[in-house]
Amino acid sequence: MSDIRRIVTGHDKVGRAVFVADGKARPQLTRGVETTNLWLHRGAPDNTSEYADPVIAAVPLEPPDRGTVLRIVNFPPAETESAPDIHRTASLDYAYIIEGEIYAVMDDDSTLMHAGDVLIQRGTNHGWVNRSDRACRVLFALLDAEPIS
Repeated sequence: MSDIRRIVTGHDKVGRAVFVADGKARPQLTRGVETTNLWLHRGAPDNTSEYADPVIAAVPLEPPDRGTVLRIVNFPPAETESAPDIHRTASLDYAYIIEGEIYAVMDDDSTLMHAGDVLIQRGTNHGWVNRSDRACRVLFALLDAEPIS
């Protein structure tokens, strides 16, 4: 499923709009799923003319301080009935199901999500499990947030 084309715009030295990157995004295997980081920024977004690809190196699970991460994750079908990887991040996450279906799992509950569904995850314990027979592709936008106290 590593067929994601990533196009990035920017500015040339005289301020004209240009394409600064156009090519296949590079997936990585993260926590047992294929993760394709599309963008990351620290602090306020920088749209100046200087371009350096922020996702060349491995990107951590959580967004940087005052930053964001945009990624696509491909969840393969679960091979066993094992428990999902429950975790908590100090972030506000938007999850959009692009294709397939997946269970969003909380501490004591779960809900089945289908293509087109959106989950807003507000710093809660959560996990994902694909109990179907085909892969599920999810777009995530993670925004740094104040941690739960």
